[in-house]
Amino acid sequence: MAKREHVTPSERKSYKALCKQTKPLMVLNLCALILTIAIWHLTLNKIELNAPWIVLTVAILPLLMVFPGTLSGSYRGAIWTCFVTLIYFVAGVLNWIQTHAWAYGMSETLLSVILFIVALMYARWKGLSELPIKD
Repeated sequence: MAKREHVTPSERKSYKALCKQTKPLMVLNLCALILTIAIWHLTLNKIELNAPWIVLTVAILPLLMVFPGTLSGSYRGAIWTCFVTLIYFVAGVLNWIQTHAWAYGMSETLLSVILFIVALMYARWKGLSELPIKD
């Protein structure tokens, strides 16, 4: 597909509407992934730790780093969300194949795949909505 240089006014309007619908899904999915990881590390994990908050902070730090960009709805924030989500996809698949953590791994994998797709589509539509209007 060739790179687009311009959009029509009706295309810009439709891309902005798609961005407006997709942004809450992206933020909600990011919050759900953070909450899932937090619940796992604080309550459901069978490993007894002296400082579970430190492990939790390290586990969700990449998600917390992209959270402001996701909340602001920036194009680059959505792209970085896609990159960071891949880490959690790999971790979710590895947890999914373990017998004691399969439910957590499945939910982490599915949430990260959905977040990746939503953030990818948001970045695409946001980029297209910011192109100049064709005269």
